[in-house]
Amino acid sequence: MRWIPEPKPPSGGLAAEGFYKLLGRPRLDPLTVLVRETAQNSWDARIKNGDPVLFGLQGWQLDRNERAALLEEVFVQADEVKGTHLASALDDSGLIGLYIADRNTKGLGGPLQADQVNPAGTYDWVDFVLNVGEANTQGHTGGTYGFGKTISYVVSGANAIVIHSRTYHQGRLETRLIACAIGERFTRGDKLFTGRHWWGESGGDVPIPLTGPEADRVANLIGMPEFVGQDTGTNILVVAPDLGGRSPEQAMRFIAESVTWHLWPKLTPRRGQRAMDIDVSWNGVSVTIPKPEDRPPLHGFAQAFQALLDDGAPDTTLGLRLDDIRCGRPRADIGVLATVPLIHRDRVAVDDGSDPDDSEAPQPAAAITGICHHVALLRTPELVVDYLEGPPPPEGGTEWAGVFRARDEHDAHFAAAEPPTHDSWNPELLPKSSGRTIVNVGLREIKAALENRWAPRKKPAHVDVASTALVADELSHLVGAVDGRGKGRRRKERVPTKPGLARPKIDLTFSTPIELTGGLGTLARLQVSPAPVSRGTNLRFSVAAALDGSAADPDLDPHLSLVEVRVAGRAVEVDGRTGELTVDNVGPFELELVAQRGAETTVLFDVEAEPIR
Repeated sequence: MRWIPEPKPPSGGLAAEGFYKLLGRPRLDPLTVLVRETAQNSWDARIKNGDPVLFGLQGWQLDRNERAALLEEVFVQADEVKGTHLASALDDSGLIGLYIADRNTKGLGGPLQADQVNPAGTYDWVDFVLNVGEANTQGHTGGTYGFGKTISYVVSGANAIVIHSRTYHQGRLETRLIACAIGERFTRGDKLFTGRHWWGESGGDVPIPLTGPEADRVANLIGMPEFVGQDTGTNILVVAPDLGGRSPEQAMRFIAESVTWHLWPKLTPRRGQRAMDIDVSWNGVSVTIPKPEDRPPLHGFAQAFQALLDDGAPDTTLGLRLDDIRCGRPRADIGVLATVPLIHRDRVAVDDGSDPDDSEAPQPAAAITGICHHVALLRTPELVVDYLEGPPPPEGGTEWAGVFRARDEHDAHFAAAEPPTHDSWNPELLPKSSGRTIVNVGLREIKAALENRWAPRKKPAHVDVASTALVADELSHLVGAVDGRGKGRRRKERVPTKPGLARPKIDLTFSTPIELTGGLGTLARLQVSPAPVSRGTNLRFSVAAALDGSAADPDLDPHLSLVEVRVAGRAVEVDGRTGELTVDNVGPFELELVAQRGAETTVLFDVEAEPIR
């Protein structure tokens, strides 16, 4: 192949340094951005035949023959390329390649030169290989080819990639292969060069790819995934990827986790089929891509998203709430917000190179590591834009998750509000227009709906200690609350007492989830201090499943019942969900309650105490 550095045009142009600045400073790890951007490009290039897009990320340690082919047949004169580590990377016996491939996509079609007109309006090759920041104008797409390819160079420790694509061009299958690198401006003789480089066929200063059998021959030499039969699609080899301080195994695990955290909507089956089939591997060994239900709290986001796909399905998703997000002027239905309360589940330890005790270690792949109180923002491509924070949950041991999806007719407004990395919505990026208003109002109304459901309520100035709802902060589980559906906690009439008489005092001293024979349970210990000058205490107690932190439903969990009550160590027989007893102690005593429950229930113990005069 021939080295083709880009000369500085007489009319000026973008230097290599400016190319790198297009992405700005992403807040996400570069490997995560790579997963997001390349998956978006593959989705945008999908063939709409009802079959899923096949998307793969394969890490390989290249063998001697593959390294030799890269050095001798592809990146010729690599030692003359200024501003990259290309020559030293190709000389490294431990050279790693990251191969990104898609199938059931249309490949990079259209003309080979940026100044050629295509009557069909297809310019995928020149937009991805030659142009910078060229907008994808097909509609309902993830982003732009120009920005999506930038991250490939950023991740490459050699600042170099190889592109291998098969597409239909002028009615016939055509395979294309070209190598690219980004370095620094340099002079050669009396000419100034931008720092952008290509390797292809001879064509003067114009980078022309290898095509046909020769493209496939070189692709095979450097380990590119093959095209089978009439397959179309694209392969990208990221040369010597910077793994961010991770081992190759950790890096590929990080990539697999990033797929789960950022592409899970595409892995959600609909009509029995997923939109994308994704695989990750290291040296030919598959790396498991976790399911959302195996990476809490992603199971909650998946539940909310499924509800949007199923138009709510309120009878099957406990605690589901749907809010229509609307704008008054201009009048518009912007989208739908789905939120669900969650069980607080322990997070899974993942060896992705992260270490919470080491500030110098790489960041984890998980986008949410603490308590979940976030909304996944989606638009038409259904790729996670961001996890927007909302109000913290009202109780210990609880979480919530939500999904907002903008309606298709407003997709262009939200797309225009995204920065190059497509990881947020910023209305300020739009000019003053109805679109900017829709994005602004949409974000405001999402936050208002979250505040309405999850923000803590003001507590009354006076609390009657005779009726205390004891909710265990230490529980690691929560029933899915049914907002507006449950019967609610029964309000008890305050027992009249003579003016000035003190009442018994109840304090929660301990609570924990426990295992019972044949099931799960919850234990609560209380300290009861009888009222002064009383002959004893009447106790009434009940159990219910907690709802949203403000109410309870005794019938929500069919497994829920009191199984044991102890007073000062003495067992008292109970049956059902309520009980009553009289205690003649005149001094403080311990009350112990044990409830059997289902796997996803937070138990609310309600205890009333009356003095015996």
